[in-house]
Amino acid sequence: MSIERFSFELGQLRKDLEELGSQGDVVMARALNRAIVSGRTAMTRAIVADTGLQSRYVSREIKVDRAQKSRPVAAIEIAGRRIPLIAFGARGPEPSRGRGRGVSYRLPMGRGRVPDAFIATVGAGHRGVFRRKPGARRRGPRPLRSQLPIFELRGPSLPHVFEKKFPVFRAAAEESLLKNLASEISFERSKSAAE
Repeated sequence: MSIERFSFELGQLRKDLEELGSQGDVVMARALNRAIVSGRTAMTRAIVADTGLQSRYVSREIKVDRAQKSRPVAAIEIAGRRIPLIAFGARGPEPSRGRGRGVSYRLPMGRGRVPDAFIATVGAGHRGVFRRKPGARRRGPRPLRSQLPIFELRGPSLPHVFEKKFPVFRAAAEESLLKNLASEISFERSKSAAE
């Protein structure tokens, strides 16, 4: 996971923030939090368009660290875990009972097929695409979970797509920050004038 640090040129808004005094930090934190959420939404859409995944798989991998009054910095991070193959439109017999033709799936570069894989629901309802470990016994005493003779197949991870689509995030976050910061400053000024 690479770390990208950047800041925005605020121009006149910086002077307006300074005029607000101690409320300037609160205003900045609120605007940053709205901007980071807008950037995450734009990034999720871009990754979904690039990978063909459902947005729920992408959005749960993107974490937001919100700004606070004492720390006017917001951050976004994407987990490096690989996405289960079932999320890529996997199709095949369920369960195959060893007689299936394998499982097909759809990645951005095209369709693929794993001839000896199968779809199954294991544990507490987790559905996935699995493959038997080489030399695994099919019958016998029930093994411990760590010794199961199957393993789940996974597709690519999202961080490289995240880095490729980073300009989308930055543009959306910057536009939202400037708009929301101007709005928050105007709101704080109207509150002060009313008092």
